[in-house]
Amino acid sequence: MLPNCKQVAEQVSENIDQPLTGMRWLKFKWHLLLCAYCRRYNKQLVISSKTVESMGDELQPSQVLRENVTRSYQEIHCEHKHDN
Repeated sequence: MLPNCKQVAEQVSENIDQPLTGMRWLKFKWHLLLCAYCRRYNKQLVISSKTVESMGDELQPSQVLRENVTRSYQEIHCEHKHDN
């Protein structure tokens, strides 16, 4: 049985910290293939995580980083429009 959206939302965060393995990973990926909402949430969380990671000890992101993040979120938004 595939995990529901609530379970996948929890697994998205777990997968960033410690990649899922085995059947749990397979079910997670299968759900993402079928669910545009979870797929978008996963992309957003990955971008957010990479942004925080790339900032290091800086309190404010650089202008280039802000532009890259904005562009990434705009791409996700455009993908969502095409999914509907």
